[in-house]
Amino acid sequence: MNKEKIREFFETGFDNGRINFEYILEGKKHSKVYKSKMKYYSKEAIKEFEEWNEQGYGIFYLPNGGGYKNEEITDFRACFVDMDIKDELEHEIVVSGFTGARNELQELVKARFNSLKKEQTFRYKQSFNERIIELEEMGIPPSAVVETKNGYHVYYLLEAGAQRHEFETIEGLLIYIFNADAAVKNPARLLRVPNTLHLKEPNDPFTIKLGIFKRNIRYDAEELIVRLKEIIENVNIKMDSQLCVNSNKAPTYNNKLLPSNKGLPARIGIDYSNIDIGNISLISRGFEGLPELKSRLGVDNQPELCYIDRNDIRQFLKRQNLKQLLGIESDRFLCIFHNSSNSSSGNIYKYEDKWFYKCHSSRCGVHYDIVQVIERMTRLPIHKAFNYLKQLYNIAEVKTEWQMDQEQLIDFNIEFLERFKYDVDLHNNYPFLSKFLRTKGTLSLLIQIHEVARRKLPQLATMKSLEVKNTNAIVFAPIRKVIEEILNHDSSAQNINKANTKVIIMIFMYLLNTIGIDELPDEMQKKVKEYQKSSFRNGETFRNLARYYEIVSMDTERLMLAEEMSKFFYSNHLTISSFKREQLLGLCGVEEANRVFPERVEEDISEINQRLSDLIYKLVIMKIGVQGWTCDSEVVELLRMENIDYKQLYKDNFKFNSNRKSELDLLEVNDYDKGFQCWLNTFLLRKMAAYMPVILVKTGYLKARVNKELRRRLNIPLHIKGSVYHQTVDSEEDNDDKASKIRRLKQNDTSLSNSKIAELMSCSRQYVSNVLKRQHR
Repeated sequence: MNKEKIREFFETGFDNGRINFEYILEGKKHSKVYKSKMKYYSKEAIKEFEEWNEQGYGIFYLPNGGGYKNEEITDFRACFVDMDIKDELEHEIVVSGFTGARNELQELVKARFNSLKKEQTFRYKQSFNERIIELEEMGIPPSAVVETKNGYHVYYLLEAGAQRHEFETIEGLLIYIFNADAAVKNPARLLRVPNTLHLKEPNDPFTIKLGIFKRNIRYDAEELIVRLKEIIENVNIKMDSQLCVNSNKAPTYNNKLLPSNKGLPARIGIDYSNIDIGNISLISRGFEGLPELKSRLGVDNQPELCYIDRNDIRQFLKRQNLKQLLGIESDRFLCIFHNSSNSSSGNIYKYEDKWFYKCHSSRCGVHYDIVQVIERMTRLPIHKAFNYLKQLYNIAEVKTEWQMDQEQLIDFNIEFLERFKYDVDLHNNYPFLSKFLRTKGTLSLLIQIHEVARRKLPQLATMKSLEVKNTNAIVFAPIRKVIEEILNHDSSAQNINKANTKVIIMIFMYLLNTIGIDELPDEMQKKVKEYQKSSFRNGETFRNLARYYEIVSMDTERLMLAEEMSKFFYSNHLTISSFKREQLLGLCGVEEANRVFPERVEEDISEINQRLSDLIYKLVIMKIGVQGWTCDSEVVELLRMENIDYKQLYKDNFKFNSNRKSELDLLEVNDYDKGFQCWLNTFLLRKMAAYMPVILVKTGYLKARVNKELRRRLNIPLHIKGSVYHQTVDSEEDNDDKASKIRRLKQNDTSLSNSKIAELMSCSRQYVSNVLKRQHR
């Protein structure tokens, strides 16, 4: 067989030859299936096919693309039918007057098939070929025909963009026209690869052959449906046709060609206006048929129902009797959402107090609530289908005065926060706050928290206790869940913890208010306690993850306060990654620490943290007293030599690592273990970053980046890079010289702009710029 022709068949017909191949063990009751790594019909693939054939496996492929399961298929490349001798034998037996059970019919077909001679098999195949020729003479030639052991696979290649419902409709029409196997119609159907062996009977193998292949023949799915329907009508008139011989396989469809709309192409869909069952045709008229439907259901004089929360409306609608709405009395019926031939595929059922529609057919399988059912039948957008049901049951969606006030507050806050992205005046008026908000992801996080609060407003508005307290909008979920929702594209633990720290800093800067659990409405306190129980891990409850926040007004007074706290944050060398409660205790006192961390009011500093804090304080004073400066790396080296059981601390970390917790008892830590050394260095640097801001405030020491002048004054070796801690260096020349004061201001606070320094020193901005340029030369 021409392998080049087969390669052209795959490359032309199926996504440039990219195919999913599978190997199935034949002749066994329980077949083994293996997915091939080969994706193209190549020399390597042919060699692999031969090897699997030798082991008794049949070689198959998926004509359609997107996956291996029916629901995964998205690229409908071809329609196909399998004309099989067994289907012909079954039709002949039924026509002859057989009235037995289905299993008896199958046994009879099997017996006749096994008794067929080669001449009879050839005649059946010849009749199949005549049907293909007859349909071709009517103007619908096949794109390809593959000969199998018991018949033919006939392909009709589709142009790009074919939809699932179009594929299913064409399959039903072709099966009826050719009297083909009714089972071969699913999107993920496996078909045999040409030039491989059919091995269901190992002693009588058959080579699959590619017969006809016309690469230029492709069909538009909608056009093909129309033409096939015309052929069925014409064939039913003709008396001598070999097509459409089995009326039992005639498709029971209720389709019409919907007209094109605003330039969109026409499409095939179910015409519900012609379904004379219950209220279906009336529902299909949409808002036009609503008054008559309300009269039928007896809800035209129903009193108005008022709801604040849209979710409550949705729950009310789900409780309405769907069978009564559709006017269907039976529990099982033909599915109304696809061309079903199974009289029991459709099902309306009640689960708890809610009604649902379910189709049990593999061709459809929909599972809808009342809103989705109405959306499909009326062909309305989802929001209009929802409004349709609201009008049907006379439901009003209302907003309380508190809810409207909070929506306005959130809108104003978001509009104001968006200005921080581009407003230069805001950057000049609030330089330190702008610096914090322009940190990567911070401003968007604050805006998204406002958006989450907006979505929770209807739920909050139903709780009357909030209006009594005149409370502002609350981010009504454990903040970890809020952050996970915001970081849905990358919700790793590291990102969640960093975002959680940013939110705590927003509390510190008065951009949000924290709400104690005791201040929440009674309805929510139970949920909080349940969440805390679920967060219980290794004997500790992570209470900070169940913190709640209140949206505040971004007025001028609050922004001035936020700017002051931001300045305090940066002037004391605090950072987002190392912001801790211990820092606030040392810098601001207990009251401020309790405001920012209200759930940790009674928490004491752990013994190891207190010991490390005292050691760092002692070592920094000692080093600066001896040489006038020190740096992180020097202090870390000294901390390593202290008598602290770092190995046990390292092992304790495994308690919180679920992947390595099982290794805890067997873990042995050596002094030169690379993992331990990396962890220890990172651990001590983090402790330095956490405690040094407090030590600098207590001692009056300065933190500055090493430059030529500082290196000269303090005799800092050349290998020391980055920042160092040092005493204030006083000299008469610096005190009297304005230029030295400018350099010292910039050195002490690198965030100060030239304009701000010029304002403080009562000089021009150009003078400041010149002084700082000379410093770097």
